[in-house]
Amino acid sequence: MAGKNIILAHGIFGFGNLTGLPNVVNYFNGVASHLRRGGHSVTAPQVNPIGSVVQRGDQLGAVILRQAGEQLHIIAHSMGGLDARHAITHVTGVRDRIATLVTIGTPHKGSPVADAIVNRTSPLFAHIPAFIIEQLHHNVGALHDLTTGFGSHFDQTTPDIPGVRYLEIAGDASRGGHELFLFQLAALIGRLNGEINDGVVTRSSALREGHEHLDDWPVDHAGEVGWSFETPVPIEVELPNQPLPAHFTRYDDIVNRL
Repeated sequence: MAGKNIILAHGIFGFGNLTGLPNVVNYFNGVASHLRRGGHSVTAPQVNPIGSVVQRGDQLGAVILRQAGEQLHIIAHSMGGLDARHAITHVTGVRDRIATLVTIGTPHKGSPVADAIVNRTSPLFAHIPAFIIEQLHHNVGALHDLTTGFGSHFDQTTPDIPGVRYLEIAGDASRGGHELFLFQLAALIGRLNGEINDGVVTRSSALREGHEHLDDWPVDHAGEVGWSFETPVPIEVELPNQPLPAHFTRYDDIVNRL
C-alpha cells in the first residue's frame, strides 16, 4: 500500500496536552509515530486550545494549505472534526486539497457534557471529572462550540463539500469495561439519555445520517486517541515480539480504507 499524506486534528478533551510536555506526550498517543513507521507522511498540528471552531478551523486550514501533496486525509478527534469541517467548507483552497475526512467521537450535534457544564443544572454535572470541567472553563470559546445548540447551527451553516469523502466513527464505552477513564460518566449518560456514548459524545451526535460510518469502537472518548488504564503512558516505541496496542490496530484499519 502506498504511503498516505495524513493530518491528525486534535480535539479539546483528550489527555495529551495536560502534562505540559507536548514533545513527549502526544494527543494521539503514539499514533503519528506508528503510522510513520508504516510509511505514511503524518502531520499533527497544534491549534489554539482555547479557541472557537472558527479560530481553530482557520488555523488548521492554514496548516493544510502549507502541506505538500495533492491528496490529504484528515483523521480528526472530537472538536478537531468540527475544526476540519470548518476548514474544508469555509477556508479558501482547502477543499481542493482534501480527499477524506475521518471524524472520531466528534460532537457534530453537540455534547451533553458541554451542555451540563454550561447549564450546571443537569444531573450529569456532579459526575463530570474535574479535569474536564477545569479544562473547559479555560476554553470558553471551545465550550460554547461543543454545546448541542451550537451543533445544530454549525450543521446548517457548514455543508459537506462534494468530492470529499466523509467517514464517521463513534465510541461505545459500554463495551470497553472498567479499564476506561470515563466508564462511569458514560454509564450515567446512557441511563439518562438512553444513548450509546463514549462518555462525552453520544452515538447520534458522532454519526450523522446519510454519511459513511465505520464500526463503533469499544472505547471511551480518551480511549479513542489511545489513553486508558491499559495504556496510561505515552507509547512512542513499539517493542519487538509484542502485540500492537489496540488503538494502533484501529488507526491502521482507518488508513487501509483511505
